[in-house]
Amino acid sequence: MTLVFTLCSNNYLAQAITLGQSLIANNPKYDFKIGLVDRRDKSIDYNNIPFEIKEVESIGITDWENMILRYNIQELNTAVKPFFFNYFINREDSYKQIIYLDPDILVYGPFSELEKELEENDIILTPHITNPINDDKVPAENGFLNTGLYNLGFLAIKTSSNARQMINWWEKRLETRGYNDVKNGMFTDQLWINFVPIFFRKVESFINPGYNMAYWNLHERVITKNEVNSIYVNGDNPLIFFHFSGFSLSKPDEISKYQNRYSFTERSDILPLFVEYGKLLGQNGYNFYKDCFCTYSGIKEEYDHQRVINRIKQIPIFKRAMRKVINYIIKKFDIILDYHNFYER
Repeated sequence: MTLVFTLCSNNYLAQAITLGQSLIANNPKYDFKIGLVDRRDKSIDYNNIPFEIKEVESIGITDWENMILRYNIQELNTAVKPFFFNYFINREDSYKQIIYLDPDILVYGPFSELEKELEENDIILTPHITNPINDDKVPAENGFLNTGLYNLGFLAIKTSSNARQMINWWEKRLETRGYNDVKNGMFTDQLWINFVPIFFRKVESFINPGYNMAYWNLHERVITKNEVNSIYVNGDNPLIFFHFSGFSLSKPDEISKYQNRYSFTERSDILPLFVEYGKLLGQNGYNFYKDCFCTYSGIKEEYDHQRVINRIKQIPIFKRAMRKVINYIIKKFDIILDYHNFYER
């Protein structure tokens, strides 16, 4: 039995529903669940969502109260990924394979080749690119050195002891080190995965171009259709799923906010995919869900702001007053402080 799950807050439920529908249409024997990194909103009728929803506060994350203070909403949605893997591994023993997909993905075909890979391997990853990039556009090769060689919009595991060890290792890292902080060697959940092929066994870098096509690999992948209108990548690889990362219905003429390499004028081959995806999102309530309140959004920012206020209050009043006077004088008389020359003297 195979489980596929995604993670999102309330404002991304249209994407999650669209993903689930396309997945089950092409893989009817799979189970699909939505991990809700949010609390239930009274304005949403969750009974009308055709998939099981598991709220993050119900899966038993030990340090949850600190995690919501530690991470912003993007970091939080990615940091809980291994926790959900562990929850499903430990509570749903019938699943031999568990697959994670980002909510902004659309599935076009059965996961037959992936299933074959999981017969021989415990952990399946898809690299961002499999061929060099030879221009000065974004994304560039050095960008992936900062954010990760593998895209974590997809991860598949067999529930073996080896894969469980990997998930446990990953979970410990993301409990406290899942920041978007590339200068300190962190990029949410993703950069850590560079270590997985080194630390663990039976790890496959799956380079089938039909899996996880997205803005970052458009330089090496082209969409074509055959006589019966089936969708292929690079001529002879069926398109299995496309990742619409960075696409927004508010800017339908833009492939992704994260790239400047191509426009739809240059890549008319992918335009029909985006048009279809936009229609499906609309049918699944995109305009309603996008404005839904996210419980955990802004909590970290408010917490950090209050910490700054508390630190300021701890400074003696006369020192605070003196700083205000000094800053006023600097601004009033346009004083330029050259700290380098000052310390050289």
